[in-house]
This record gives sequence, structure tokens and C-alpha cells, in this order.
Amino acid sequence: MSELVTGEAVALELRPAKLPSRALAVLLDLVAAVTVYVVVTIALVAATASLDQAAQTAISLAVFLLLLVGVPIAVETLSHGRSLGKMACGLRVVRDDGGPIRFRHALVRGLIGVIEILMTMGVVACIASLVSSRGRR
Repeated sequence: MSELVTGEAVALELRPAKLPSRALAVLLDLVAAVTVYVVVTIALVAATASLDQAAQTAISLAVFLLLLVGVPIAVETLSHGRSLGKMACGLRVVRDDGGPIRFRHALVRGLIGVIEILMTMGVVACIASLVSSRGRR
């Protein structure tokens, strides 16, 4: 347990999430995202069949970025740091002072997460979490 002092000088006992529970939460989130992406792609192919190849590619790319970055940012913002995987594992993202994250925090996490988790298959996130004294990535 690590003690955290909030802005109101209240000491909180917070237990940082361990790596296996974080990995399970990310895996559940990725399974949900891939499922939604497949369903949306099938619907998108049917809806854009009459368009030319360039328009189909542009729409597909925009939808892919929206689902990969936009939806997780919106979910974490609206649920105060709890995605589907985090809810299943009993986890929550909090700020340094223990409060719930806001849009700007979720935006930074979402944009960095593309590089940190998806492009490096989570290696950078695991190393950062293991090196950090409070288990933060």
C-alpha cells in the first residue's frame, strides 16, 4: 500500500494495480475493440460499396482511428477512468492526487497508449510500470 496525500491534505491508502491484472484489463479491452471494429467494418463495407476506392479507404481510415483512439478516450473520460476491462478487473485510472481522470488525462493516455501499448506490444508499458516506484506507466 502506498500513501497518497490529496490536495485537501487527506491521506489515502491506495494499492497500485499489479501487472497481471493490468494485462488482463488491456486484453479484455482489445478483444472488445476488435469485436466492435469487425462489426463496424462489415457494416462500413456494405454501406460504402457504391463509392470509389479512395473514398472507401479514407472512410475506413477515419473509422479505424476513431475506434482505436477516440472511443477509448471517450469511455475513460465518461466513466472516470474505468474501461470495460478495468471494470471487469476492479481497476481504475486515477490522477496523482487520487482523483478521477478528466478528458485531458484520457486524451494523453489514449494518444501515448497507441505508441506505448499497441505499437510496441506493451513492452514499453510493462518496463515503465516495473521501473516506476508507484507502478505507474
